Amino acid sequence: MERRLPTLPVSFLMPVCDEIDIIEEVVREWHDQVIRYFPTGTELVFDDCSTDGTREKLAELRKELPYIRVIESSRDGFFNSAMRLYRGARNPLVFFTDSDGQYIPEEIWKLTPLLESCDLVHGSKTRRQDPYYRVAASNAFNAIVRSLFETRHDDVNSAFRFVKRPLLEAILPRIRHLTTLLNAELLLRAERENFRVESIPVGHRKRKYGRSRGLPLRRFLAECGRAYKGLKALKREYEP
Repeated sequence: MERRLPTLPVSFLMPVCDEIDIIEEVVREWHDQVIRYFPTGTELVFDDCSTDGTREKLAELRKELPYIRVIESSRDGFFNSAMRLYRGARNPLVFFTDSDGQYIPEEIWKLTPLLESCDLVHGSKTRRQDPYYRVAASNAFNAIVRSLFETRHDDVNSAFRFVKRPLLEAILPRIRHLTTLLNAELLLRAERENFRVESIPVGHRKRKYGRSRGLPLRRFLAECGRAYKGLKALKREYEP
């Protein structure tokens, strides 16, 4: 795959919680396939609430890969973790993704050619490799999003995306309606406010170790209702 490199350094952002079985593999894969090609000043930032040895493993990896930076945090939810990462990014270009190894690092090269012309380049998962109820929930959520917002983007909450700092500075302080689906609200607001947003299909693979840190089944119905209310509130903001 051809590598089209950005001219600016990038802050790669990953929330992480108890991923000791996979974290070294994830870091080395991202280094080998992606980060080593990026400009000087590029960083890999983790927001880490782990208690299983992940934090110690990252400290060990940092001795070899000094671009790693760790924000130590408590278990206060995905929204707060993602906000700390976005706010703490030091570079003009940000890439947000997960730390569980399900996204494929090399797929990033599908996104980089669009960086010159776009403010947000979004990787939309194809053939999502998750438990059936999460796939069903995602399909339902995206169908509701399309009906309410008439967006042309699929998988609006996917955690595989480049975002430029001016967009973050304009929108991040107003994110409040979709607290468990922050990335979806970021994309929908960007589109409504005429930032340049493009989506590219990217691959997705099964989780190799452990279980998903995403929405547990027991909270499924409550969170679906909460997400729907959040979408309606977001839509009202932009209605004339």
